Amino acid sequence: MKVPTLTVRISKEGILFKALLLVLTFSFVFNLKFIGLEWMPAIRLVFIICTIFAGIKIAYFFSKDVKENVFFYLAQIFILIYVGIQSFLLPTDLGMLSKIIVFLVFTVYLAVGASFFFRDVKHFLRVIAACAVIQAILVYFSFFSPEYRQWLSGVMFNSGNIPFEDPFRVPGFSTGSGATLALALSIGTFSSMALYWMATSLRAKLLFLFSALFITFSCLFVGKIGLFLSAYSIMTFVLIGARDIKSTVFVFITLLFFSFSIFLYVDIDFESIAYPLQRSFSLFIEGDDASLSALKEMPIPVIDASTFVGTGLASDQYGYNASGSDIGYIQTYYGFGLVFAVLFYISFFSYLVTNIAKLRSKRNLILCLLFFFPLFIVEYKEPFISKVTYPFVLLVMLHLSRKEDKANGY
Repeated sequence: MKVPTLTVRISKEGILFKALLLVLTFSFVFNLKFIGLEWMPAIRLVFIICTIFAGIKIAYFFSKDVKENVFFYLAQIFILIYVGIQSFLLPTDLGMLSKIIVFLVFTVYLAVGASFFFRDVKHFLRVIAACAVIQAILVYFSFFSPEYRQWLSGVMFNSGNIPFEDPFRVPGFSTGSGATLALALSIGTFSSMALYWMATSLRAKLLFLFSALFITFSCLFVGKIGLFLSAYSIMTFVLIGARDIKSTVFVFITLLFFSFSIFLYVDIDFESIAYPLQRSFSLFIEGDDASLSALKEMPIPVIDASTFVGTGLASDQYGYNASGSDIGYIQTYYGFGLVFAVLFYISFFSYLVTNIAKLRSKRNLILCLLFFFPLFIVEYKEPFISKVTYPFVLLVMLHLSRKEDKANGY
């Protein structure tokens, strides 16, 4: 019996396919949701399209992944059943049940489906980088155009707590400014720097480094987490690519010259960007950071009978965070209960480490490891059980890496 291969039988070279892939990837990464179409957010649309075009193959390869990672999937089933029982026995809002379903369907399962539509890891990174550059352009535009922000507020659903009209933290073309958008932009910086590292020509290196810096600077007007993750990506890839010292020096001298040219010949309104700069670098300027201070002051629910068992709550009666904390670990243990929260994180950590370690391509192994390292740190600010973009991208990279290994006979 001939088993299906990890491909989709449609032309991947046609302009229509490329355009559609770019649009759908952009929509998913930035989780677009339009007013009047709230029932069909981008992640749901992508899920439907993947299921229609590759449903049987997704099921086949997903079943193989289940067989190879029994502990992880058994753990997720136990968590799902337990949270389901919570919803019947406790006065829950079904929020945690919804979150675990979103994680399993739109992160774990959909990552398998999405990997069918990309040739390899490099192709995937190119598309992600292109999406981030487009979003960065729109971030800059929305910073300088109040009219655009006003227009966007009439067509895009705001899923954050920062109004579209805010002149300092702007939405680009997304459902709101803040940490979620900044995190997605930082993935674009990582992709650009990964392509910079893989490039062999100076022209390509310049292009990808410029795009990485272009995306990074846009995070000034969005959120600090994007700046710090982007800085991590830039420094890491520059360091591991430092063997080619001539190319690295030439690239940075060229970019330095370009930066000074912009500073000298472009009329920059420094007053308009003073606040974003001060807010982004307040930790270094003032020795304190509002976001870190807020996280420190957020309550940590005590471990008692209710939190040990779990409340099943994601939000309270007023729609606010039920745990009272933005920290993902606390939200998860407050909702799932301590035991099942630990099981969730340990099983996912083990799944990622085990599968990354199995990769035979040294290049892809390094890429997946570098992208993996910040994941459980980011959880302090953006819980990936509901903010699916970061783990989704990592899982797609992992599946594509395995696809490349198989194609190379490993």
